[in-house]
Amino acid sequence: MAVDDLIPTLTLVAADGATRAGRGLSGLMGQEIAIHVPNIRVGTKDDACDAVGGEETVVLGSYLSISGDITGHVMLLFPEPRALECVDLMVGNPPGTTSEPDEMACSAVAELGNIVGSAFVNALADRLNLILHPSPPQVIHDMAIALVETVYAEVLSQGGEVVMMDAVFEDQKGQTAGLLIVAPDPASLGALERVAA
Repeated sequence: MAVDDLIPTLTLVAADGATRAGRGLSGLMGQEIAIHVPNIRVGTKDDACDAVGGEETVVLGSYLSISGDITGHVMLLFPEPRALECVDLMVGNPPGTTSEPDEMACSAVAELGNIVGSAFVNALADRLNLILHPSPPQVIHDMAIALVETVYAEVLSQGGEVVMMDAVFEDQKGQTAGLLIVAPDPASLGALERVAA
């Protein structure tokens, strides 16, 4: 099965997950934050790196693994300046207030990844009637190529592709965007195909 056969299902899941994540973030922040997923596509590790600015771009984000009826990986990645924009968005600071990935910024990015990643995993579980468990978030901060190769070594070594979703975060003062990457383990593709059919 090709990963792109899952795009129609994942488009519905992404819309549901974005709504859930927006509600979660809005409740946490005490202000309205909307999340949009304007584009979903399938690609290789090179495509994933290009989507965040290239292999050597320093990115900040969070990683969750998926266990249960299927296994896989979820990463929410931002070029570092965009991650800091997101931190300002989350804590209600004017854009540009957060200037470095300090402990507070990393904690905020981890929580953002937890809310968005878990919302996507839970939406997928509900739509396909699966039991899925997202792991606690792990902050990741490195060059894009290092993260993509490390996290997706198993998937990519078997010729697997990843699903990439643009994630736009917006409040009354502005917006910023990141990249949500979802990679089912190759052994899980058959199970996904059966339940998504």
